[in-house]
Amino acid sequence: MWGTGGEMAGSSRQYLEWHGQQWRVRVKVPASVRDLIGRSKLVHPLHTADLKEANERKWAVVARLKSTIAAAEKALSTSDLLDAEALHMRLHKDEEWTLDAVQERAEQIEETHGLGRAKAFYDLASGQVTPLDHHADAFVQHQGYRMKSEGDFRRALGWLGNWLRDADQPVALEAVSRSHAGKFISESLTVGRSADKATAYLGFIRQYWKWLLDKGHLRSGENPWVGQTLPASPKHRRDAEPDRGKRPFTDDEIKTLLNGDGGPMLNDLMRIAALSGMRIEEICQLYVSDCEGGVFNIWAGKTDSARRTVPIHSGLKRIIERRTKGKEGNAFLIDDLPPVPKSRETRSDPAAKRFTRYRRDLGVDERPNDKAKSNVDFHSFRRWFIRKARDAKLAGAQGFDEWTITWVVGHTDSDRAKSLDLSQHGYAGQDPEKAKRALVEAVKLPS
Repeated sequence: MWGTGGEMAGSSRQYLEWHGQQWRVRVKVPASVRDLIGRSKLVHPLHTADLKEANERKWAVVARLKSTIAAAEKALSTSDLLDAEALHMRLHKDEEWTLDAVQERAEQIEETHGLGRAKAFYDLASGQVTPLDHHADAFVQHQGYRMKSEGDFRRALGWLGNWLRDADQPVALEAVSRSHAGKFISESLTVGRSADKATAYLGFIRQYWKWLLDKGHLRSGENPWVGQTLPASPKHRRDAEPDRGKRPFTDDEIKTLLNGDGGPMLNDLMRIAALSGMRIEEICQLYVSDCEGGVFNIWAGKTDSARRTVPIHSGLKRIIERRTKGKEGNAFLIDDLPPVPKSRETRSDPAAKRFTRYRRDLGVDERPNDKAKSNVDFHSFRRWFIRKARDAKLAGAQGFDEWTITWVVGHTDSDRAKSLDLSQHGYAGQDPEKAKRALVEAVKLPS
């Protein structure tokens, strides 16, 4: 119990306490679920007086006790009253009275809600099936998801739970057969969503099941989501409007947007985007210190290619001087935005929403066949910048090439033509910064 030099090995006693001449695990129960669990701490004997051996044994017990706490927290947060009741009874499934009580309650539910709902209640309360999101937290942590990806995953899992409930199936992992997976895709996942969105959501669910199988949380067997495909998109009517998808702004749209009055923040944000090709979040994450030496230093990218320098266009000089004058280096360049709440991790959301309202008010919109999302959005400034840089090159602009575009806009290898790797890499000379500046200055706002 004592380390070398007479110091107590306190760090090795995490979750352990000495009781009755042996070590036992002790896990504190959060105040929010103490009434539900019926105690303020959970303990379990390890049947050893040896501290080293206790430390080796404790982790499996700690995990089991923490899963009990997680189940109680789940019971409290579940909005479906029958599911909440089942999860409450599940906490005591090892006690003698529980099985009889579960059986009796299931019979009552059969009379009021039908056999399917009663069976789902019994399976969940008796511990025969596992709640659909029981391992969701561990999965998210394992995947290292950012906030947006975590939200998308939990949203998709929630849709699956709602579909199972509507189909009178247990909202449980074991309830999802291959047949159920296919029906969920066609009856819920793809309804009102684009093929790209549905594919992304399906990917989250498929990966969750793979992880469950890999970790042994499900009995060995096939992943019911592997090989599932989305229904074919309906063929366009003969009188349907052509839809070529997301596109750059036209020059007339650029003039309309820049000549309007979106307010100081939006007016600056639009011009910076049009003359740099930066994404909206990249601009909103810039600090004053990132705008020194005539370049934007971009750090807020998802890939190594996204982290780059972009020369500051001469047409942006006054804006940057005004927004950096008298400010500390750790101040945001776009300092008009509210603090980021815990519910999101991107600064640009309020600006993007404000721009959408502004764009629509000016009539800059394109939604053929009443599609949900417009073909033009803030990212269309970036698309416009890339098109104008390429147009300038085709018109004879000197000092840069197609490869330079990838450096400026932060595209990855997969975004550029493979022929560039062989024919144009290094073509613009030994000074890529000079080539980037030539490219940026070649882009002109329409007059």
